[in-house]
Amino acid sequence: MTAEVPGRTADGGTCHVFHAFEAAFAVDLERAEAFLRAHDGTRTGLAGGGRNVGGEDFEPRPLRTSVPVATVTAAGIASTATAHVTVFDFGAISVRIDFPLAGSVEALTGLSRALVGNAALRDAARDAAGRVLAEILPACQRPALSEHGEDYAVFSLPPVAGGPRAGLPDALMARILRAEEGALGSDEVRDAVASVVGYSTDDLAVVDWNAAILVDPSPGDALAVLEFANVELTEMRWLDGRLDRALDEAVRAAADSLRGPRVLGIRVLHHARRIAEMQVDAVALYESVNNALKLLGDQWLARLHQAAVRRMHVDDWERSILRKSEALDSIYGKIRDRQVQVRAELLEWIIIALIAVEIVLFVAGCTTVSGTNRSQLNMVSVERER
Repeated sequence: MTAEVPGRTADGGTCHVFHAFEAAFAVDLERAEAFLRAHDGTRTGLAGGGRNVGGEDFEPRPLRTSVPVATVTAAGIASTATAHVTVFDFGAISVRIDFPLAGSVEALTGLSRALVGNAALRDAARDAAGRVLAEILPACQRPALSEHGEDYAVFSLPPVAGGPRAGLPDALMARILRAEEGALGSDEVRDAVASVVGYSTDDLAVVDWNAAILVDPSPGDALAVLEFANVELTEMRWLDGRLDRALDEAVRAAADSLRGPRVLGIRVLHHARRIAEMQVDAVALYESVNNALKLLGDQWLARLHQAAVRRMHVDDWERSILRKSEALDSIYGKIRDRQVQVRAELLEWIIIALIAVEIVLFVAGCTTVSGTNRSQLNMVSVERER
């Protein structure tokens, strides 16, 4: 562990609190940018060069703007009156509200604790997201702002003499990350500070599932990556819940389609179409999120993103989504099989009916011909008798 350096403070630092919400199925960012010109909306992404040697960036770049919000006080610290809002093309909106830091770094444990489940902060963030969504509504497909979102706190501290860990022992960082004001056990401390990403001797990122600590002279890219990881978690959890509801509906539809006669198969066709629509929506959203920022390899940004995704268990949510998508596809296949079966049965009955009609017409035709022949014979006999 690193010994604490007396006198280290959080002066000049900022606690950035992100709240991510599902807001629409998709957003046309070019149209949305036109609607947000009054709020100085701009398309911004990651900076190239430096630690981002590969020039990785969002595709497409998200739309960022700022809106005024009511200040929120947590642990005696007041937030700024401005919320920074980021709109992604796959329909997510992320809101960042900042708390200027000052005083001892020990006090950050109290702030971290006060931010957990902070209803006033969540309401302020959702209000900001709602106002931005209202501005860009014509550019959105199926807009609907979710009631709850995912929050994530990033404690950004300026570098000090002695290195980024100076004055930040593992035990203290663990308490900040886990929002615990009391002492933590050694196992908990090791787990909390297990994901560390650094590029030089001047910067440090300690990433956990609830919060992160940044010691960085230029934290902009790191904040953008951590914000996106929180958005990924929001989208994966929202999609997982949507698939849960889709599976419930699909199971009921499958059971209904297999129960009782369906002369024309209309209900089977409706169920199959509905499930296919849900599958397309799920695949489209999943691919949009995963293709928005491709950070692969061993470069610093990629390692930071991987650490955040791992600590937030985004990959676990992705596996759950893929498993449920496969289950939905299996149910869809069974309903389609039932639809084919209904059509085959209907075709068989039509063929049987046509054969029956032909037989009836044939018999009726034979009877008519026979009757006609008898009449003709009778007439011939009468003529002969005359």
